[in-house]
Amino acid sequence: MLVFAQGLVPGVLAYGFVAALGQIYFTCSRRRQRFAQKFLRQAYPDGKTDRELRVLARKSMGNIMKVVIDMIRVPGVLRRGAFFESLEGRDELVDALGGEPAILVSGHLGSWEIGAICAALVTEESHVIGRRFKNPLLQSDLEESRRVAGLHLHPKRGGIRGLARALKNGATVIQAVDQNQRLRGLFVPFFGKLASTDRAAASLAVREGRPIIVCSCIRTSRGFKFRYRVHGILHPRAPVDRADVARAVEELVGETNRCLEEVILTYPEQYLWVHDRYRSQPDPSEIETNRVDPQCAGSEAS
Repeated sequence: MLVFAQGLVPGVLAYGFVAALGQIYFTCSRRRQRFAQKFLRQAYPDGKTDRELRVLARKSMGNIMKVVIDMIRVPGVLRRGAFFESLEGRDELVDALGGEPAILVSGHLGSWEIGAICAALVTEESHVIGRRFKNPLLQSDLEESRRVAGLHLHPKRGGIRGLARALKNGATVIQAVDQNQRLRGLFVPFFGKLASTDRAAASLAVREGRPIIVCSCIRTSRGFKFRYRVHGILHPRAPVDRADVARAVEELVGETNRCLEEVILTYPEQYLWVHDRYRSQPDPSEIETNRVDPQCAGSEAS
């Protein structure tokens, strides 16, 4: 129904409508309010009142809902060949890649779906781990648009092996690394508090000697308009021996998180604050031994 309805109204109205729905949902969901308040207070320990944080979280929920419309509109934009008419910053990504495969890392900021499509079109082949939609019609439409763009989707379960193979074959891989990892996460600081963080991108970078490019796709208007930004190019340290792999991975994960923190605070109204980022916490007795096992670092990318 949403796909059909959004095609009958101007894009600005469609985006405004879903943004309003998102803000209403946030206002009605005490659970999401608690998550956002906890996360935002960690990111802004001083300088903002609780009311200011609630307003910021409500705006961000409206922006997150706009990503749904982005996903729905992409197939038609691609068919018309008008994708880059709505996107600035393409050359910034081309320069950062330098014609070589890399690992693009981002968070749930701006429109991550449009960012992935942009990377796929620029590189002609990109690989990403993503969640499948339960609605088969919507999933089919999205898969077709991704195939047209050259974006290959891998399942969450075991998908890292597909990314490793793609990187070895010269393709670019994409990963969002800003959500709580329930299993096998690496505990590193995120806005000053330990957060269970995905280590797969850093493991791949260290193993293959490829850089991590921290990037985002920022919404620049109320409609289908964006700017692709490259915020940092992080080169992994070469481990001195097998035992040093764990430290190199942990250092790179920490560096990635610090870069993401700066980006998020630059565009806070476009970030997903309603996620329970600190849900998984280490046992206090294990904090001092928070290291990646070298065997795991290798097996995830095998």
